[in-house]
Amino acid sequence: MILRKIILAVLVGVLVLSTGCSKEPAVSESSSESSSNQIIITPTEPSESSESEQEPSSEPESSSSESESSSEEESGSSESRAETSSEPEEPAEKDYGTLILVNPWNYIPEDYVPELEKVQGKYNMDIKAAESARNLVAAAKEAGFNMQLCSAYRTVEKSAQLYANKVNQYIGYGYSEADAKVEAAKWVAPPGTSEHHTGLAMDLVSSDYWSYYSDLEHDYEKFDSFKWMYEHCAEFGFILRYPKDKQDITGITYEPWHYRYVGVEAATYIMENGLCLEEYLEIIGK
Repeated sequence: MILRKIILAVLVGVLVLSTGCSKEPAVSESSSESSSNQIIITPTEPSESSESEQEPSSEPESSSSESESSSEEESGSSESRAETSSEPEEPAEKDYGTLILVNPWNYIPEDYVPELEKVQGKYNMDIKAAESARNLVAAAKEAGFNMQLCSAYRTVEKSAQLYANKVNQYIGYGYSEADAKVEAAKWVAPPGTSEHHTGLAMDLVSSDYWSYYSDLEHDYEKFDSFKWMYEHCAEFGFILRYPKDKQDITGITYEPWHYRYVGVEAATYIMENGLCLEEYLEIIGK
């Protein structure tokens, strides 16, 4: 009996021992799974620092794409600007109007470019004056005067040549070079100061004039053709540009053959009041 009790106690102890050992591994595995879950979950639940690392990783891609797109647009824009700059548009020509003043003290502007049109023979004038000039010549012919142009638009280079010729002519008369230049300037405007550069001025005399003279002379005022021109030129917008009594103002000797287009309104006022262009411009404040 006593032996049975001892054996039973031993068996119970073994059974208890066996049950205690089998529970410890279970707890350990659970702990391990929990630990394992934390390791796995941690990267999928980003901390603030990991979010800040991830946002740049996605945004820079978008930013980089936008930057490349922007760069391409800027590059295209630059190329477009480069193409535009390589073929600049020509600036519009400035319209100086019909009252532009060119005289010994006022040079023709460097950017002045008249649009020319034929008036008679080889002579051209600015389109603002050409038709009126043709009409004036036609009206004179109807009145019995065959008017012939002997000068109209003139380049600066042509003026330089004519002025040099006139200077040499006076030197041939015995003038010093300095005095020759002064005298020549009274008859031929030095380059850059001639009204002929504007395309608004013309020299003309009647065809019978050349039967008496080989050059332009003050005596042309005695011809009936001059008297008709003087009386009717304003009707077509022209004035006698260098009157006899205005030489100290114009700086040019009397030229009964030189007419300048200024428009009918201005021409009428100037001729009716016995003015020169310089005086008229002063009156109207130009």
